[in-house]
Amino acid sequence: MRRFFLAAALIFATGFAAADEYKWIGQVTEEGVSLSYAIPESDAIRIDFHCERKTRKISVSLEHEPKTAKDGIRLTARFSVRGREAESISLVMTGQRLELDDKFLLQGETRMSPQLRRMLAEGGTLVVAVDGRTEEIPLKGAAQAARQLLASCPV
Repeated sequence: MRRFFLAAALIFATGFAAADEYKWIGQVTEEGVSLSYAIPESDAIRIDFHCERKTRKISVSLEHEPKTAKDGIRLTARFSVRGREAESISLVMTGQRLELDDKFLLQGETRMSPQLRRMLAEGGTLVVAVDGRTEEIPLKGAAQAARQLLASCPV
């Protein structure tokens, strides 16, 4: 949870021109490196990958309102790139309601894998399937923004 708020705070501090559209943003933090799909200078973050410098674990935070949204719910999210579904990764995530803005956040941990590296570096459309619903996130700009994450968190 702390990493999500850290990522949001860093987006406020980046100095990007105000925009009302989502884009991929890479950040170096005290604790590690993050990659977020967010609206610059806002608290709108759809997905965030954060590689902790000490452990090299990747925390994934996903804004998603499940059918039964209750704190502690555990759901499996499947991540793939459209057209390359065979290279998917699955991640068990735990949900929590954010009190400040009434968003529901799923969080899980993983390690960098060849599949995740390709998803972030090769473009296309990220497909996130969770709780019987699918969301598509364009990966345009992700490879450039993910360079520090990919360098800091090897396979």
